[in-house]
Amino acid sequence: MSIWPLVFVVFAFFAMVTWLAVSNAGAFGSRYQATFTETARFNLSDMFMFMDPQALFRFNVGAIILLPLITWIVTGNPVLAAFVLLLIVFLPRKAYRWLRERRLRKIQSQLPDGLMMIASSMRAGLGFSPALESLAQDSDPPLAQEFSLVLREQRMGVKPDEALQHFNDRVPIQDVTLFVSAVNISREIGGNLAESMASLSDTLRRRLIMEEKVRALTAQGRLQGIVMALLPAGIVAFLTFAYPDTMQGFYHSPMGWGVIAVAAVMEYLGYRMCGKIMSIDV
Repeated sequence: MSIWPLVFVVFAFFAMVTWLAVSNAGAFGSRYQATFTETARFNLSDMFMFMDPQALFRFNVGAIILLPLITWIVTGNPVLAAFVLLLIVFLPRKAYRWLRERRLRKIQSQLPDGLMMIASSMRAGLGFSPALESLAQDSDPPLAQEFSLVLREQRMGVKPDEALQHFNDRVPIQDVTLFVSAVNISREIGGNLAESMASLSDTLRRRLIMEEKVRALTAQGRLQGIVMALLPAGIVAFLTFAYPDTMQGFYHSPMGWGVIAVAAVMEYLGYRMCGKIMSIDV
């Protein structure tokens, strides 16, 4: 009996599987590139950072392919290569979140002084929009950037209340919500907007002082969570460099991989639990 029909069937099967894999990989790559570039463009413009999303995508793909491969070749440790791969995949999102939170805290710390500048300008005889323009020119970023964008939107025909609401959407913190609400209420029912801005500035400054005190009192707990999360990883790294032969089974056996996976999950849950305990809303 000839085996050529069986060889042909096997070849056709693998050719079809390969073709489907290549086709799906191309479609997945296109969707991933479109999603990555659009997300990067929106996130960067949201923080007034103007970079080429296509260049960032190429850099990201090169890092995903090359760095884990180089780590595996140099160290011969597949677990470390997998860790580098996961780090590269999740690090951009974490970096963006950290930069955004830092920017929001900066705006929150600048807002009380900015409202006092608006109140002083309005007491001197300026209107609300000229007071905003003076604040945008004299203050520092990122608050100056946000108010400059509000003024540009108004010049392009956007209603003032809509421009302020866009500002609140870009900076979703309670202090900005209070500022936008105070301005809208003053325009609807009247009142002394300068005095409202001065009173709101004093309230936000007191609230900011209280939040900074809470952050200072909980700093030790946050640092303790970081240290406790990094301590096992540091011990494993020390043992790997000090006793490489002993640790070979830990990195090249299914049981060792399972222990690493369980330890990583427990470390993550412990770190998040410490963060939840130390997170106090004022």
